[in-house]
Amino acid sequence: MLPKAETQALITRVDRLLEKSLDAAVYLAGALVVTIVITAVFRWLERYSRKLIQERGGLEVAEFRKQTITVALITRRVLVFSIWAVGLALSLKAFGFDVQPLLAGAGVVGIAVGFAAQNMLKDMIAGFFLLAEGQIRIGDSVTINGLSGAVEELSLRNTVMRGFDGAVHVISNGTILQLSNHTRMFAYAVFDLSVDWRDDPDRMAALLREITDELRAEEEFAKVVLEPLELLGVDRFAQEGVYVKARLKTVAGEQWRMAREVNRRLRQRSEAAGARLATAQRTVMAGPEGESGRGAGRSDAGAARS
Repeated sequence: MLPKAETQALITRVDRLLEKSLDAAVYLAGALVVTIVITAVFRWLERYSRKLIQERGGLEVAEFRKQTITVALITRRVLVFSIWAVGLALSLKAFGFDVQPLLAGAGVVGIAVGFAAQNMLKDMIAGFFLLAEGQIRIGDSVTINGLSGAVEELSLRNTVMRGFDGAVHVISNGTILQLSNHTRMFAYAVFDLSVDWRDDPDRMAALLREITDELRAEEEFAKVVLEPLELLGVDRFAQEGVYVKARLKTVAGEQWRMAREVNRRLRQRSEAAGARLATAQRTVMAGPEGESGRGAGRSDAGAARS
């Protein structure tokens, strides 16, 4: 058996170790509880945004839901990381570790990494402003630096898009020079129709308005089309015909489907209504092979001399 003094010292050390372990466990348990609470709060926000859409509807609520989901995802990640970092630091301190040199060293390392990885810092700053200003959200259809797709993931550093062909585009936020968001608030289906020179462009305009009015009256498209057709009239003249320009205001993301449907119906009914769509045509006049060849040669030579 151990002497009484050594036994008492061992008991004291065990008590201190248990006390420190208990303190560390309290810190870690607190971090876990706070994480659960934060997750529950953000899930409630997501359910609340969905409830607003169902009760009120409208474009503003839909945009609010997109913004809420995107910002909530990034904010939740940052908060959870910060909470566990503090919890681990307090747990180490409870065991007697001096965390101040560790924090100071982390700060020095962070500065060194900041100088060595300026591009990463640039990406994160750009990503912060993208999120804060609501320029892009998860689910948006966007074109970034000439690449188009739907936003699947969004972080402070990268934006991940999936193209129409299934390709995944990963773009650093700091390299974004051109950004076009096609699904923010509303959109326009734009029509640039060429009418044959022999036909009246007003007939094409009337037919286009008739088709869009029919779509607005149908149940499938009634909630998609927001306003009547905006007819701009004759836009320009070209070799193949006269161009009539118009646009139709739709729910964001539905402009392409509406344009395809209008074009399909317009193709079926244009000739019957006496408003033919013009196409570029070329007339070829053929003569005797020998004369044609010599004539073409003289023409080319004359053109070369001139």
